[in-house]
Amino acid sequence: MASSIAIAAVSTTIMGLLRDNYPRDQFGTSLPFDLYQPKNFDDPMKEGVAVCLWRVAPNGNRRNFPNRTDRFGRKFRGSIPIDLYYLIVPFAEKAERQQRMLGWLIRAMHELGPMVPSHLNHYLSESDIFAEAEGLDAVPEPLLVADYLTLWDRLKRLPPAMTYVVRLLLIDSDKALDEYPLVEERNLDFGTVNA
Repeated sequence: MASSIAIAAVSTTIMGLLRDNYPRDQFGTSLPFDLYQPKNFDDPMKEGVAVCLWRVAPNGNRRNFPNRTDRFGRKFRGSIPIDLYYLIVPFAEKAERQQRMLGWLIRAMHELGPMVPSHLNHYLSESDIFAEAEGLDAVPEPLLVADYLTLWDRLKRLPPAMTYVVRLLLIDSDKALDEYPLVEERNLDFGTVNA
């Protein structure tokens, strides 16, 4: 189960895997990859790839997870299931190069396959964010035309891009639940009231 920095770990993993695997013979040896916030689109890079987390939402299928028990038998509050929505944007001076980059990005995101803990724990300084049995997938998530129009209205310089979702990221609590032994006997100490 993932710690509270899991969102940052997923974002840097997507960016890092794309940066580590892009075709240098086609796009050069110094293509920049960066995590973007919406404000960065006001003055975007001239050429490179932006990974923008643009929406976070509760998972629609599972909302309430039961309390979690770790491998030592300690109980913790239930995990919070969320979905992360990403915008992967290639920037280039020429339209043809931008579209070549977009085609490569779509193919590369498909070929990433599941992001396993060795990937998810690699790109940040912390190495224990995800447990061994965890993994996540980034899958294409087409937006409705109204959502695209809203994005284009807000992000005036947004070139053609692809949207992805990472579903069911479980953010765990580190707050242990106190456990007490079962009640075996109850002593009701009734006394007299002095008036």
